[in-house]
Amino acid sequence: MLNRLILTLILLSSFSFAFAQKNTAEYESAYKKALQTYKNGEYDKAQSEFAALSNNRIESFLVPYSFYFNALSSTKLQKYFEAKTTLKNLLILYPNWSKKDEVNYLFSNIAFEEKNYVDALTIAKSLITESFQDDLAEMKSFYLGQITSQKTLQDLAKKFPEESILFEKKNKVINTSSTSSNVKQSKGYFNFGILLPLDVETLEPDKIRKNQYALDIYQGMKMAKAVLLKEGITVNIFTYDVANDADKMLELVNNESFKKMDLLIGPLYSETNKIAMTYCEHNNIPIVNPMSNNKKLLEEYNLSFLAQPSSAMQAMKAKEFIIKKPFLGRNTAIYYTDSQNDSTMANTYREQMQKIGYEIVKFEKILPFSDDIGSKLPANKVSHIFMATSDKKAGLSMITALNKKDSSTPLITTAEAFNSSNLSNGTFSGREVFCLDPEFVDLDKPEVDGFRKDYLMKYGILPSYYAIHGYDLALFWGRLLGRNGNNIRKGLDSRESYKDGYILSGYNYYKSQDNQVLPITTFQNYKFVLAK
Repeated sequence: MLNRLILTLILLSSFSFAFAQKNTAEYESAYKKALQTYKNGEYDKAQSEFAALSNNRIESFLVPYSFYFNALSSTKLQKYFEAKTTLKNLLILYPNWSKKDEVNYLFSNIAFEEKNYVDALTIAKSLITESFQDDLAEMKSFYLGQITSQKTLQDLAKKFPEESILFEKKNKVINTSSTSSNVKQSKGYFNFGILLPLDVETLEPDKIRKNQYALDIYQGMKMAKAVLLKEGITVNIFTYDVANDADKMLELVNNESFKKMDLLIGPLYSETNKIAMTYCEHNNIPIVNPMSNNKKLLEEYNLSFLAQPSSAMQAMKAKEFIIKKPFLGRNTAIYYTDSQNDSTMANTYREQMQKIGYEIVKFEKILPFSDDIGSKLPANKVSHIFMATSDKKAGLSMITALNKKDSSTPLITTAEAFNSSNLSNGTFSGREVFCLDPEFVDLDKPEVDGFRKDYLMKYGILPSYYAIHGYDLALFWGRLLGRNGNNIRKGLDSRESYKDGYILSGYNYYKSQDNQVLPITTFQNYKFVLAK
């Protein structure tokens, strides 16, 4: 594989010493030393030595080789960003170097190491020299053979239909999953594993509960369990106190009793979530994140789901909402604050609006202060402003900035942009403001009123959003499993699965792993209500 190409380059660069000019003797001596260091496996030292030799001001045919072995040493040390930067510099400084195929082969190898399979295969596809084909085949076989995600294999097979190894691997994974599913027999009940940071040490009455939301989700699910039982569906709920300790999560998935789970809800943190996701994929069971808006959680496993719509999905739903509004003009200004979710939402919204022919007059990152926002508002009128933010100061700051500009432009933003306890009807001064509000609870809805009374009677307090969310979550997945067993995807792609009513706004996973239901609200009579 890569080692054969490296040996060829070492021999070529060594063989050519006889033809070098005398005034580069010192450079060549240093190069020989660095090359020997590399061959001895001292990659850290070799990388430093070749970095010092990567100087295009020196006139020697060996300089591009120094760049290459500098990148190669970085690759051996798993410093992939440094390796890619060095290779890019090599191609910029020596665009006509005869070993460009070797450079691209290394680019492909690095992309495989980073599990960036699309880039890896795209680069490999560009290498058409016959002498590379055996090495390429071996490299692709090695890295693609490590993929266990059926979804990843399916996506790659669509993009690279000429790669037969992808189809062979995909079919093998599908057959393995089918066998696993067929082995599972109906028990007459379903086990839900709740993997949330319950922080059991703080559940004592004299201690402050840091993660009350997690307990609320659990208590809401317990109430749903009783409703499901009346519908003929038995659900057992098992709680696991899971924060972000990878070692504890590993212990849990290796516990024999844990293997009886039919659905996992959580975990919320990245390290434990990775382990849980791998476990679910291996055992072909669904996993639902009850709170995250990060679409990346859906990329590796086709039975992973978000209970709330992702930031990207919210942007798409905002676009659908805008199409139905009689706003004047076909242009918009888009702003976002600091978090990754904010920029993801803003970028997706820009893409969506461009697809339907809108001009993007402004696309800028802002600080959540009226002076900064005001300095970045468009000079001319736009049909509406879109602001993606998770900062509760940003909403009023935007309103203040617009008022100073005497602008009546409609605003589309997130519910997180406002602290609702500080709002009044005069805050918006007759302005059209619409909020993407995945946690909206319609207090005028009879089902909400009924649940609040039942919860108060059972627990002595009124339910939070999270308690209602937990109730709906358990009802939806309990009904789905009760009607479809292990054939989750078939149930999700059936319109029948979405005819049941829920306290909140409900679910829609039709041809999706991302919940496609998003309430959009506006402020009226001192409260947020669904926008029409």
